[in-house]
Amino acid sequence: MNSKLLRYVIITIVLILSYGFITYKIIHFEELKSFDFRQFLTTPLSFFFLFVILMLMVVNWAIETYKWQMLIHKIQHFSFTNSFKAVLVGITVGVFTPNRVGEIGGRIAFLEKGKRTSGAFASAIGSLAQFIATIIMGVGGFILFLLFFPDKTQINTYFNKFSAIALFLVLALLVWSYYNVRKIIPLLIKIPFLKKKSEQIQYLSNETGKSLSFVLFLSTLRYLVFFLQFFLLLNLFNADINLLEGFVSISITYLFMTIIPTTTLLELGLRGSLAIIFIGLFSENILGIVLASFFIWIINIAIPAVVGTFYLIKPKSLNLS
Repeated sequence: MNSKLLRYVIITIVLILSYGFITYKIIHFEELKSFDFRQFLTTPLSFFFLFVILMLMVVNWAIETYKWQMLIHKIQHFSFTNSFKAVLVGITVGVFTPNRVGEIGGRIAFLEKGKRTSGAFASAIGSLAQFIATIIMGVGGFILFLLFFPDKTQINTYFNKFSAIALFLVLALLVWSYYNVRKIIPLLIKIPFLKKKSEQIQYLSNETGKSLSFVLFLSTLRYLVFFLQFFLLLNLFNADINLLEGFVSISITYLFMTIIPTTTLLELGLRGSLAIIFIGLFSENILGIVLASFFIWIINIAIPAVVGTFYLIKPKSLNLS
């Protein structure tokens, strides 16, 4: 009875915080009030673009599901369907937490007791791979920016070169860490809290270079799906930028979003501000840029978070005991 009560209390808190946060962001998005959706949805092309973007949302999270399923298969077997449910619940839990760290907690709640720490570390590998993919694309976009749009770089040339070198060094360190987890484990075990979890931490060393490369490939593929969504939204809202301009500006926007510490509450505002700065270099349609930034969040985060609540409230979905 106590276990059931605890479950309902946790679920109620999560639902209130998730829906409260999403509602707050929508109500306080002022640009939404000045946009005429009746005019926006009059053309068949608008409906087609919107349909493609929504389908890409499913592809995006399906790739993430497969990645997570592959990472935890040695810990506990999950079907793709159950893995997909876990990912969606993770989004629901993570939507109101700093840097969406709650996503990992939402996912591992599906695991059996005693396997959750290993599951958390497995999920961390996937998150690191996604982080590295974002940095790779961001560095690529930054280099293309310097090469093809020198007239738009308003910073000293030497500073630009220094920035590029610094980003390469950070990327190299991340990639080395990703493929040399065994050498980092002794340092992790020295941390008092993690010392008791040494057996579970050893799971990090079980992944082969081949499997890690495949996880990184899936993360890169997911990034490209996301980029295509954002690019289509920008053109849907008449930002009118070409593919090269889109890749450069979007990749740099998310490069800075990744390296600037933030909370979920500030994330959408930061995303819009950075989008205006970088995408605004190629388009004067500020409203279109802000709307695209808002709707990419609605489509990829808010909608899956709402869907995830249906699996969160199912009696047999989570192992919270």
